[in-house]
Formats: sequence, structure tokens, C-alpha cells
Amino acid sequence: MAEVVLEAVVGLLFENLESVIQREFDLVWGFKADIKKLSATLSPLREVLADAEVKQIKSKAIQKWLARLKHAAYDAQDVLDDWAIAETDRIRHRPAQSDATGTNYRAHLVWSSFMSFINLKRLVFRYKLAKQIKEIRERFDGIAKEMSDFSLIRKSVDVEGSVVPPQSISSGRVTSSTSVEPQTYGRETDKENIVKMLLENINNEHVISVCPIVGIGGLGKTTLAQLVYNDDRMEKHFDVRIWIYVSDDFNVKRLLEEIFEVTTKRPSSNNNLDAIKNGVKENLKEKKFLLVLDDVWCEKQDEWNRLKNSLTSGAKGSSIIVTTRLKKVASITKTVSEPYQLDGLSPGDCWSLFRSYAFDVGKELEKPNLVRIGREIVRKCGGLPLAAKALGSLVRFKEEENQWEQVRDSEIWELDEEEGSDQCPKILSALRLSYNNLSPRARQSFAYCSLFPKDYEMGKEELVHLWMANDLLQSERMEPEVVGENVFGELLSHSFFQDIEKKEEGKIERVKIHDLMHDLASAVMKSEYSLFEVGMSRNIINSNIQDDEIRPRHVSIILSPSSSETCVVDVSSIHRFLSSHQRHMRTFSLISNEDRGMLYSHDVISIIFGLKNLRALRVERWKAVISLPLLFDDKLKHLRYLNLRRCGLSWLHGESFRGIKNLQFLDLSQNDRLKTLPDSMGEYMEHLKHLNLNRCGLSSISWCLLIEKVDH
Repeated sequence: MAEVVLEAVVGLLFENLESVIQREFDLVWGFKADIKKLSATLSPLREVLADAEVKQIKSKAIQKWLARLKHAAYDAQDVLDDWAIAETDRIRHRPAQSDATGTNYRAHLVWSSFMSFINLKRLVFRYKLAKQIKEIRERFDGIAKEMSDFSLIRKSVDVEGSVVPPQSISSGRVTSSTSVEPQTYGRETDKENIVKMLLENINNEHVISVCPIVGIGGLGKTTLAQLVYNDDRMEKHFDVRIWIYVSDDFNVKRLLEEIFEVTTKRPSSNNNLDAIKNGVKENLKEKKFLLVLDDVWCEKQDEWNRLKNSLTSGAKGSSIIVTTRLKKVASITKTVSEPYQLDGLSPGDCWSLFRSYAFDVGKELEKPNLVRIGREIVRKCGGLPLAAKALGSLVRFKEEENQWEQVRDSEIWELDEEEGSDQCPKILSALRLSYNNLSPRARQSFAYCSLFPKDYEMGKEELVHLWMANDLLQSERMEPEVVGENVFGELLSHSFFQDIEKKEEGKIERVKIHDLMHDLASAVMKSEYSLFEVGMSRNIINSNIQDDEIRPRHVSIILSPSSSETCVVDVSSIHRFLSSHQRHMRTFSLISNEDRGMLYSHDVISIIFGLKNLRALRVERWKAVISLPLLFDDKLKHLRYLNLRRCGLSWLHGESFRGIKNLQFLDLSQNDRLKTLPDSMGEYMEHLKHLNLNRCGLSSISWCLLIEKVDH
């Protein structure tokens, strides 16, 4: 899939640039001419981005032009951020007015001598800044000259983007992790067929019957499995029901641990595989169980046999449902005569599903022309429920016939066939169309979700905080928190989120994204967002990012150990990977999927050293970090978000936070050995908006009295 919609990046960065320039314009001296020229260049470039994003799909030259434009915009933002921080420090350290007599006079002389040295440093900084801005202005001038080569059409730009307010979202589409939507279409017969198969257990010679559901992505295999799993007859027939999302991590030990946790309602305290097997054997003994393994990709017969042989203590009539896209997986797991091949929805059912998302109940009768166009759009869905949902959500907020016709007639429908995609072209085209019609903010915010692993429960609050830290929610008219609510609502209303988890009062707390949506998020901005899930047998240094045009700015490294041993990360491999990209890095996450990851304080320092433009840092579930020494100094002056959740912290040095005065979000939760926070820490927290100390061992925080408006 070609990287698309760079306007989502460039448009937002231009908005931030203009905002900074306008806000600080009067304070800039010595290079006003370059600032004026840079500002004048931004407007025409922004106006062609909408046309460029369409034409670059079929033009490598425009793709490369947009990439150069994007890199220049990022570099400009970094320079202006450096200058804004320097100006803030200058104002903060400005001395109070005093008379020049006696003791005050002597103090004045000392201060004047000190300030002479400081002013010299500022002059050097301003000279360097002026040079950088001139270079950036010249880069933009060159990019603007190339614009005429592409015959791009100018279009007016809505600065804020089309954002859907949260209150317009239909609450009827909310789902949970193991429950289906309130209304499904065309799967009743499929459900009855599988339920009948499980109840009759047609393969009596097998203690465990295995029924694979196989089909391409987006057909609704998971939804069908959920329908079966939640059927009242299943609850009565089976003593135990277990649901596990597998994906490409078919780790037998992990799967057995999850089975153990479900059957005992407590986590496994033993890392020994044999001990876990014995625990599962005892918990399932003479019990009839239903196990759903969702989204299986592992084609290794021996791995499957290892798992299945660990479950044989269950009673006769126990069953396993496997959902998969791969026929080979279905073949090696089945005990039934044939895997259950799931087909697309009928035209009538596909229309019913599309209609439920595109129209309010009964409103389609008032819009016969839109119904006609809608049926033509549905024919392009190929019977795929995910495509019907995405396109129905897309046109729901479009009132004009020509807007629906643009969806129906988009060139994107032809693109996947030209590229020879091995995925189903219909679903890729439908998801691309839905993505392309989001506002620029929502597009980039959605791409940010690719930093989380598949099936990850993303906290709404955490997601919005990360967006804010990376300047994705800047607005001249609204607070970023409000913009974040609106962007989240836009993604939700367009069906980009699923498996919604709510608090008791009805507020959304966590969401997931469909694995195909995750693939889309990874593809649309693959040069900027990189996720690595590293097992014991894989090394980050073997990463295939070698292209000079690929500059990852947001990187997540997730350690998923495949053995029971404690995992000590290979810090040198991370160093090698980051060395050529550290100047561009804005988000860096290093997360262990289990509590056996080991990362020491000096390793943290060595890993992040040089990431001078970092906005967000997440180091989670790494035991033995133990302390946070004089870590940051002035190395991370742009840092706004710091997450050290569940890292075994026992103490903090107050001066650690001296160099990160722009910090807005701090998460120290689940460090139960952290008993106190240093008083001096509060001196550097003037911009802090959110502090999470949940499940820490703190008795009091005296310095919080110095912080106003902190959200605990």
C-alpha cells in the first residue's frame, strides 16, 4: 500500500507554524525578513495539499515532493519550538527591578556580570537560530518552486477541519471485547450451523472438537464467533468458556497462562511452563469447556499440537473455535470434516448493515436519491461487513448527492487492483476512502494508534494526552482537551474504534481497533510510525528500515518474550537502530508485555541520550529501573509526556525534572515501592496538567500545593 494523505501531517504542521509565527512575531528581531517570507510561502503550499494528496496516489514524483515538504515542516517546527523555549526561559529569569544602592547595588553588579555572560550565550543562540530559519526558508522556497511542475489545483483550507462533536455519536454501536453489536445482519444461519455442530459434537472419537472459521479479513469471523460464544445454549452446555485473542503471537506458554487466569480468576504466579500446564490440567479436569482462539496465524503443526495436548484433561464434548484467514491454519487445526468457510453477506444484508450506519432509523425514506447511490456503493463492498460499516459511517454526515457520488466514483476503488494487493481490494479501498474523508487532525491522530500493538486496549485519556504532547490538537479557537474529545468522537463515529469499554457513569474509558484498521494505520504513515514487537529470537538491529526517505519520528518497541526466563533487553541493538534517527524522534516507547523485563537506570539514560526533540517518552513494565537519577538535565527540554508506569521505582531525585520544565503529563502509577516524592520536584512542574499516582505507596505530596489546576 502506497503511503497516502501526507496532508494530514503537513497541514497540521503548517497550522502550528503559523500560530507560533503570529504569536511570537513581535519578539523576533534580526530575522524578521525570513519569518515574513516563510509565512508568505506557507499559504499557497497549504492550498494545494488537498489536490496533491489525491494525485500522489498515482505519482511517485508528488509523493517525494510531499515527503520533502513534510520533513521541512517538521524541522521548522523544531527550530521554532527551540526559540519559544528560549524566550520563555529569558522571561522566567528576568530580574526584578531594584534600586542601585548599598547591598542592592553590589547584588546588581554581580547580577549584571552574570547576565553579561548569559547575554553572550543568547547572542550566539540567536545567530544560530537566524541561520537555521534562513536555511529552512530557502528549503521552502525550493519546494514552492517545484509546485508548478505538478499542475496542482488550489483549494481553500478549513483550519480547524471538519470535526464531529461527541454528542452526535450513536451510543447504539458500542461493543465490548466479547460481545457483538446490538444488531447484526446475515449471520443467523451461520451461527445456528456452528452452534448445532458444537452441541452435537459430531466427532465423537475426539475428546476435543475443533471447528475453524476461515475467511478473508473484514468478513466478520470474530463477530460470528462472538455470536456463538454469547448464545444462551453455549452458557448452559459448557462448564467453562474462554476467549483468547491470538494474532501472530502463538506463544503456547502465554496462551496457557491466559487459560489459567480465566479458569482460576487470578494470575499465574509460576513462570515454569510445566507448572502452568499442570495448573491448567487441574482446572479443566472433567469440565466441558469452550475455547475461542481468535485471529490465529501460526501454521506450525507442532505448536498447535503442544497447545491441544495440554487441554486433554477436559471432559468429552469440549470444543475449540479457531478464527483465521489462512486455509492452512484451518486445515491443521480442524477435527470436523471441513472448516467452516465464511462467505460475504448477501446484497440485501449488506445493504441493511450499510443503511443502519448511513441513516437514522426511517430517514432513508426521505432521501430516495441517496438510497439509490448508497445501493451502488454497497455493490462495491463485496459483501464485507467491515467495508459496509466504514462506508456507511463515512456518508452518514454527507447531505449532498455529489458527496455520495464522490465516494462511489473515487479512483481509490481501482488502486488496489493496479497494485496487485494480496489482500481483498474491496476492504482496503473502503477503509482508505473512510480514512481519506477524516479531518487532517483525525487522520494523523488515527495513524498514531499504530504505535500500540494489535488488540491493545487504548485508554482514551492516555491517547488524548499523547496527541496533545505531539501538537496534534493545536487550535486557535479551542483548548486542546476539547479538540481531543472532538477528534476521538470523529474516529468513533466513523467506526475506526471498536470494543468500547465504558465506566459506570457511561463515559468511554478504553477502545480497540480492528486488526485491518491497525494495518491501515500502519500503512498510511509508515515512514513516520514504527512498531516493533521483539521476541527473544529477534533483534531490532535486523529492522528493514534502510530507505533514506523513511524517517521514523514515533517508535514503539514492545518486548514479547517467548520463554519463561527474565528478559534483559539488548540495549546496544536499540542504540544502533536509533543512532541514525535520533534527531527526528518525537515519541519513543519501550514496553515489556510481561513483568519480567529488566532495564536499569543507566540503560534508560543511554537509550534516550540524543533524542533532543522528544515529546513523549513511555517506559512501562520494566522492573529494576528502581530510580530516576539526574536523567534529563537539558537533554529533553521539549518533553511534554512521561510515562514510567509499573517500573519498580523506589525513589526520585528532584533535580531529575529540572530540564523538563515543559512537562504536562506525568504517569508514575503502579510503582508500589515509591513512598515519597522530593519537595524540590514541584519547582519544575509549572506546566503540569495531569499527574497519575494511582497504586503508588505515597502518603503525601507537599509540593502539589504549588501546582494549580493539576488533574490527579
